[in-house]
Amino acid sequence: MELVKFKITVREVENTIKINGNKMQFQQKPILKEHWWLMWCSFPNLNWARLRIYDDLSAEILDCDGSKYTFSNEEEARYFLMEDEFTQFESLDQQDEQELGISLSLIQIPKGKNEKELIEKMYVKQTKIRNEH
Repeated sequence: MELVKFKITVREVENTIKINGNKMQFQQKPILKEHWWLMWCSFPNLNWARLRIYDDLSAEILDCDGSKYTFSNEEEARYFLMEDEFTQFESLDQQDEQELGISLSLIQIPKGKNEKELIEKMYVKQTKIRNEH
């Protein structure tokens, strides 16, 4: 059996891995911003994507099927979302509200105790939106 050696320094992993006793735990990078996006072509159903910008200015998208996409910067992530027909939730206005046929105040950004629970709430059929309120 041949041993494979890796050259790696503590500096290269200090922001990613935390050594706790004999366990190694991956640390999440500090989040600078978080934005929620809706897929325009899915309306009246709500198909959410979450965009996070980290302190190193990298970006990550989480979509409703649990897929994660990473980008070197926010601009690349936004371009990816717009190409996939998403629009930033915060940018929706009264005209969009009329086109959607539902008050924006009835639309709730998904929340969850953990990522699995969050993903389960990232696709909402219109009947659920109207029935809950």
